[in-house]
Amino acid sequence: MQSWLNPPKITTMEASKRHRAYALTMLVIVYVFNFIDRQILNILQEPIKADLGLSDTQLGMLTGLSFALIYCIAGIPVARLADKYSRKTVMTVSLALWSGFTALCGLTGNFIQLLGARLGVGLGEAGGSPPAHAMLSDYYEREKRGRALAIYSSGLYIGTLLGYWLGGWISDAMTWREAFFVVGIPGVVFSMLLWLTVREPVRGLSGLKPVTDNVTFMESFRRLWALKSFRYYSLATGAGTFVTYGVGNWMPPFLTRSHGAWSIPDLQVFMGFCTPDQLATACIEMNRTEIGLMYGIVAGVGGAIGTISGGYLADHLGAKDRRWFLWVPMWGKLIGGPLFIACLLVPTAELALMFYFFAITMAAMYLGPALAITHHLVSPSMRAMSSAVLFFILNIVGLGFGPMIVGMISDWFAANTDIVADSARWGMVIAVCATYPLCILWHLGARHLPQADQDGEL
Repeated sequence: MQSWLNPPKITTMEASKRHRAYALTMLVIVYVFNFIDRQILNILQEPIKADLGLSDTQLGMLTGLSFALIYCIAGIPVARLADKYSRKTVMTVSLALWSGFTALCGLTGNFIQLLGARLGVGLGEAGGSPPAHAMLSDYYEREKRGRALAIYSSGLYIGTLLGYWLGGWISDAMTWREAFFVVGIPGVVFSMLLWLTVREPVRGLSGLKPVTDNVTFMESFRRLWALKSFRYYSLATGAGTFVTYGVGNWMPPFLTRSHGAWSIPDLQVFMGFCTPDQLATACIEMNRTEIGLMYGIVAGVGGAIGTISGGYLADHLGAKDRRWFLWVPMWGKLIGGPLFIACLLVPTAELALMFYFFAITMAAMYLGPALAITHHLVSPSMRAMSSAVLFFILNIVGLGFGPMIVGMISDWFAANTDIVADSARWGMVIAVCATYPLCILWHLGARHLPQADQDGEL
């Protein structure tokens, strides 16, 4: 019984190769739960705003800053635990915790209560990714690490798709409170399956360096921050996620407020939202199910394609020059920026979604390469902590301030101009224009990448 509840760790690469595909699939599903529970609030913003009487700034705090602060702060000791103790145990407990708090969101009656429940979600989710990153870097050899981390990271966009679709559909069929119950409770059940069936590799299984480090977050931060390359590309990652979270979290309200109806009614027939006889009635207006499904497909499929292709491109091109691990995200961000602007300025919802698909595909190419190059720069025992350092920077800058600042700009436009319905649009446009030029930092990071890593020696 003890060996079933706490199975032995994988100790050889041969055993790792037999188990890692299953383990990767399970970890992707955990990440899917992570983003379903994180993103469902975004599609529910309008009914929550009406029910609880919230402002756009408060919504931005709920989806951004408050969540990011606890997520990043808690991620430091959690990553420390994952580097020192069982990474699988940390993930299992974290999944059960954030799923339970997601369900509790449905019981809240005001801003403070909902804020407290969201802080609980952030606390739990802090233990999701760093342990998974560290396990995958032990399951997979160096030359396959970028694509493995990219496949894992695609769970972000699969979770986004399901979160928006399920949230919109459930809230149309039931209430926004019941939507939180439906998506939260299954995660608690899945945590037990994760604990019972996934085998953890021994630390440093695929590493080329001896496992001798046992360092704190601040020591990990100092070691990484001492590298010019890390300083540049971590800030570039934060600037990029400022845009993807700032725009992504506000896209559902933007579609409702600035468009409100489909300009091509036949699309509704094609998607099964209504019959031809219903086109002349209110069916032309978008409801949350339609917005959640359409936006979820666009963001989820586009983001997954971009994330996985970014990892494969970086592994392929980086085999000869490691700087491609930073050049691939750079080109993705530079191409994606103008596409985001086009998405926000075109006159119809269909065109907005089309441009958003290509924008998020390009912009999402960063995560696998950024994680892989960060792990290349440290020893095996620092991998979870190095992920925590990178996630601390990108989530404080991107997730923390992106949605909230867009909400603040939206509130300002609504209070001081005549474009109340379009206030969110211009908040997002300003966010993109202000931060995307900083993505040139990816190029500077590549230039300053340690020569040993460029030569494949780290």
